[in-house]
Amino acid sequence: MSSTVIAPWGYLGEGGDYPIEVNFAVRVYDDKGEVIPPVGEVGYSTKGGLRTNRIGIVPLLDGKKEEVGKVEVLQLIAAKPENIGMDLLRKCGFETVEEARQYAEREHGEEFGRDGVITIFVYKVLERH
Repeated sequence: MSSTVIAPWGYLGEGGDYPIEVNFAVRVYDDKGEVIPPVGEVGYSTKGGLRTNRIGIVPLLDGKKEEVGKVEVLQLIAAKPENIGMDLLRKCGFETVEEARQYAEREHGEEFGRDGVITIFVYKVLERH
């Protein structure tokens, strides 16, 4: 059984229903080494667990959860860290599977604890504010 709460930035997209992380948005933790690429370039961002997310154009949030542009989500990969290829994990800034697991446990403990899954967003930056 799951419950739904209203997201503080529910205005960002239809159906956003979690008070943390991203729903209908890609959040880039730029204060932890994850940088926002220039307009037109492809980037990679991670979070723990797969919840309500969508392919297509969504807001881009920075490490402070402020909207800083728009991106197009091109691909979502949701898998246990050990089932994600190292080339993809490296694009997200991890050098080992264990490093990816520790990040998910530290930053997304509740979600990661539920299913042990990391979600990787592959996105293209459309605009920056």
